[in-house]
Amino acid sequence: MMTSLWHRLMIAFVVLIVIFSFGITGYMTIEGWGFFDALYMTVISLTTVGYGETHELSFNGRIFTIALLFGGMGVLAYGIGTFTAFLVEGHLMNFLRGRKMQSRIERLRDHFILCGYQGEGRYVLEELMKTKTPHVVVSKDASELETAFPNESVLYVEGDPTKEQVLGLANIEHARGIISALATDSENLLVVLSARELSPALRIISCVYDRENDHKFKRVGANGTVMASYIGGLRMASEAIRPTVVSFLDSMLRETGRTLRIEEITVPAEGSDWAGISLKDIDFPTQTGLLVVAVKSLKSGKYVYNPRGDYMVEADDVLIVIGETEQIIKMKRMLGCVLDENGTLEEESRTPSGSASASS
Repeated sequence: MMTSLWHRLMIAFVVLIVIFSFGITGYMTIEGWGFFDALYMTVISLTTVGYGETHELSFNGRIFTIALLFGGMGVLAYGIGTFTAFLVEGHLMNFLRGRKMQSRIERLRDHFILCGYQGEGRYVLEELMKTKTPHVVVSKDASELETAFPNESVLYVEGDPTKEQVLGLANIEHARGIISALATDSENLLVVLSARELSPALRIISCVYDRENDHKFKRVGANGTVMASYIGGLRMASEAIRPTVVSFLDSMLRETGRTLRIEEITVPAEGSDWAGISLKDIDFPTQTGLLVVAVKSLKSGKYVYNPRGDYMVEADDVLIVIGETEQIIKMKRMLGCVLDENGTLEEESRTPSGSASASS
């Protein structure tokens, strides 16, 4: 809607320039007046203020004035009406708010871009909010965002997420990853292609609705795909086979009093005192309240489940922990990450590669 209004304003502005140029040129040519007299006559004619003629008009000049009035008054009324609507209907405030939002998006670092916030995308967005993970929503129609999340300040870009220019507005250059949750495989596939073209190192996750298309997404650059029907089938089997485990995970994800999650955090190569120290000496439960359930070793690329206290933490190890969001934020700060008041990474983070967390 905002784009449409801008098009109307631009059209009205261009036509006004044309009609004023036409009037000035006509009076200068037909009557031989100077520029200012021709401009003055054009203005008082189009605005119908009734001051009278600047100079005595010739017969041809009067014919020209009649044509100018019939051709220009409608254009002037259209331009004034469009500009009035821009002010009265609140579009000016929306425009200024959009400029401020774009400035905030440009300052983001290590954030996620969510393409589509309906369907599966809604649950992705809720999880990003709960875990205080910096993010930007990209959608053709963002009008329902404020209604769906009235208590959240959601950063968004309104446009076609399959277009590289629109993804650029979401600051894809400095993004950590992109999640495509659009309604069709064809749209999601175009997002993957565009995102991979813009950022070869970006982590890309996409919805897939037809299982036969899964290999196509991997072929064009998706790091991971999720099929809702497949996941739903596994969930049903788990509900039947291991109900207590499923109930535990559901309680963790749905608890309203606090946000408890399994998270991953990378030990940075620089700026951390934990590299070369054993888990026992670091004492995560005391320092952060977190429980380390597994470690992915950089050297071997394998997982160490339920690591012993004598496990030596190395730089770039990925620690998989369970705890509350506030405890995760505390751990990030201990690793030397620069965070804002919401616990998200600021632009000047000294250790971006190991500071952001991803929910399991």
